[in-house]
Amino acid sequence: MTKFGIGLLGDQPVLEMCEFARLAEENGYEYVWVADESPSPPFRDVFVAMTAIALKTERVKLATGVCNPYSRHPAQIAVAIWSLNEIARGRVFVGLGPGGSVSLRPLGIEMWNKPVSAIRESFKILRGMFAGETVNLEGEVLRAVNCKLGQAPQEKIPIYLAARGPKMLELVGELTDGALLTTPYEYLDFAVKKIKSAAERAGRKMDEIEIANWLPFAMDRDGDKAKEMVKVEVCFMVADSPDIVHEKVGLRPEDVAAVRAAIKKGIPEAMKKVTREMVDSFSISGTPEECTEKMEMFAKGGVDQIVLSSPFGANPREVLKKVGGEVIPAFR
Repeated sequence: MTKFGIGLLGDQPVLEMCEFARLAEENGYEYVWVADESPSPPFRDVFVAMTAIALKTERVKLATGVCNPYSRHPAQIAVAIWSLNEIARGRVFVGLGPGGSVSLRPLGIEMWNKPVSAIRESFKILRGMFAGETVNLEGEVLRAVNCKLGQAPQEKIPIYLAARGPKMLELVGELTDGALLTTPYEYLDFAVKKIKSAAERAGRKMDEIEIANWLPFAMDRDGDKAKEMVKVEVCFMVADSPDIVHEKVGLRPEDVAAVRAAIKKGIPEAMKKVTREMVDSFSISGTPEECTEKMEMFAKGGVDQIVLSSPFGANPREVLKKVGGEVIPAFR
């Protein structure tokens, strides 16, 4: 059975995000992910938004999509998640990753300082604190001195890792409860095999690891209109993805370089450099038939949870209802 979630970028007013989360819950979605892009405008704080959503919903699981250990220390993430989990009554889990250009560059943080070590050390801190331990760590990237929660959570708090490159995918298989991919279909088989081989080396089974895939989503009877709506998010996904992803998709290095250069000039310029090929690979967008076909491809390719990221469509509320009423039941 394939599960469905929605991804909220945090660029909407908090109360509007609450409305979308409640709508998702009412229409069969099981997860709500909220991006952590602070301090770039116009993004809201992820934990303020998730707290509000927790108070307005009852069943959907809530996750950061994703925090990183450079702009938020893992001990601070642990405390925030633990506190939020009290409000949400056990529905919260962690989405962690090395961070991207939107969240790191405004802070003058290098992309990236030993990301594999940073993530591995983050897991030690988070897992230790969630287990009720006092954590001390002198790592390559991170330090922790007597970090401890007020009390251990009553239920396990899962930790998912946002992964693109081979080394992060291997960490998923070795350490995590799940992967949050942002993976084109052309890269999916490679990603799943990397996770599986690492899991086997660690003595783990794939059924211990949920694979979620977050992609920009827009659906409209006018397929071209829908594809235009996702270009902003696609340009950042192309820019932040490693070369191996571009190679699997078949993108030319000069086209990727053009997107990265244009982002520095502003979103309007960057959107001009986003090709139809990029949109088709890095999003689920188009007519209802095109979107459903793409979802089926991901489900058959090993994705356990499809995360549909805003903007959704010209009438996003109706699109969420349509997917909930007509698409999600077909995957169960």
